[in-house]
Amino acid sequence: MKKILSRIAMMLLLFIFVAIVVCFYLNQFMYAYGLILVLFIVFAGIGQLSKLKNDEYMYHKLSRTDEYEDYTR
Repeated sequence: MKKILSRIAMMLLLFIFVAIVVCFYLNQFMYAYGLILVLFIVFAGIGQLSKLKNDEYMYHKLSRTDEYEDYTR
């Protein structure tokens, strides 16, 4: 399932890049800049999700260990 979703996401990403180039070629600058803004929002959202996942992992990792065990090994 994850492999299929990543392929669909890559196809949509490629489609958006092609649409941006076509919009600039056809002098539709507002649409092109709008698509660039959509890409920026998507990439920013992916970055925030990965940061959240990393913070959650580190919280669980640090809460599992005890400081006493770290110093007495």
